[in-house]
Order: sequence, then C-alpha cells, then structure tokens
Amino acid sequence: MAERLVKVLTRRATVGQINMWGTLHLNTQGGRLAGWLCDSWTEAGASAADVLLPRLSWLSKEDDKFHIVKLDIPVAGPAFIHIGPVDGKMEPRRESFLRVTLALWEEEYLTKEGVSCSG
Repeated sequence: MAERLVKVLTRRATVGQINMWGTLHLNTQGGRLAGWLCDSWTEAGASAADVLLPRLSWLSKEDDKFHIVKLDIPVAGPAFIHIGPVDGKMEPRRESFLRVTLALWEEEYLTKEGVSCSG
C-alpha cells in the first residue's frame, strides 16, 4: 500500500536569482515527517553559466537524498507523487541552496509545533 502523505507546511524563497518552493509532508500512517517536495530554478536574466532549469525533487527523510519526482494530478480524484531514483545529476549549488533552506524551514516548523528532535 502506498504511503498516504499530508502537506503540513508550504514555503517559498528567493535568494539572488535562485527561487524555490517547498512543501513538507507527514506520513499519516506513522505520524512522522516523510520529506520535502520542492522545485528550484533561476530567474530570467541569469547568465548562461548560472542558469538552473526548473527541477522538481523529493528530499526523503528516510535516506536524506534528493529523488527525481513525477506528479500525477488527474482532473478528478487524488494526486499522486511518484518518487523515483536518487537524482545523481543535481547541481551542487542547487543542492546546497535546497538543503540549507529546507533545514531552516523544517526547524522553524518543528519549533512552532513544539516538537523536539534530539539526535
């Protein structure tokens, strides 16, 4: 049976010419954080060397890796997130930007919800 996820947080950020949005998802069966669905890209006008084309990714809380994602959004009925293999072609600066930003947002969410994580 596929995991049932619920979105608990949505954020958007722009730093320089890099933009992103992310949604944090909770696994409803286990009550644990499942991961982040996120997209990132650069604004028009970025130099050719700095361009990041839009890329949808899943940062799994299970393995702490970015995975390739395909969305299935039907006209009627529930949407599905198909999580594929680890994304081995992600640019290092994209990954760094995503990791730093998502970690900040997650810490803010956990603090706001009064959740304590010790590790």
